Amino acid sequence: MADKIEIELVFTPEGEVRLETRGLKGKTCVQETEALEKALGSVRQREKTSEYYQQPATTKGTTRQGR
Repeated sequence: MADKIEIELVFTPEGEVRLETRGLKGKTCVQETEALEKALGSVRQREKTSEYYQQPATTKGTTRQGR
């Protein structure tokens, strides 16, 4: 089963927008929110959580030929 991924948008009364991600590890969070960031305007600040420094889950397989 895949991990749950959340992207929360918080709109402040001052007109600022904050994106908060959960379940995205490594630079995946930046890649997944890139289109939203472009649509909303310029990024003033990026605060990295502990998930940013974790390795994303990968599916890696090996192939072995029989003799």
